[in-house]
Amino acid sequence: MIGSVAAALIAIWFYNTAERSGRPAISWAVSGVVVYFLAAVLWTLIVTPAIKDTASHTQNGVLVFIVQYAYIGFGAAVAVSINAWLNKAA
Repeated sequence: MIGSVAAALIAIWFYNTAERSGRPAISWAVSGVVVYFLAAVLWTLIVTPAIKDTASHTQNGVLVFIVQYAYIGFGAAVAVSINAWLNKAA
């Protein structure tokens, strides 16, 4: 649920930044969501299993939180970085 809200916010942000870079707004918003979800899926497949194994052996609340929600922060950070990099080049 929180990941979907983050994806919607990223789509809105990419949509609003499309005008300044001269890109089509809808396709730019979709591109932002795709970048977010690809980064989130890669995080979930590559990093989360190792953290989940550690979290299952220690009942640390911070590790459980990281396992559940870190993909959102990573996906958002990648989307922000890509948007800033591509808008700087335009």
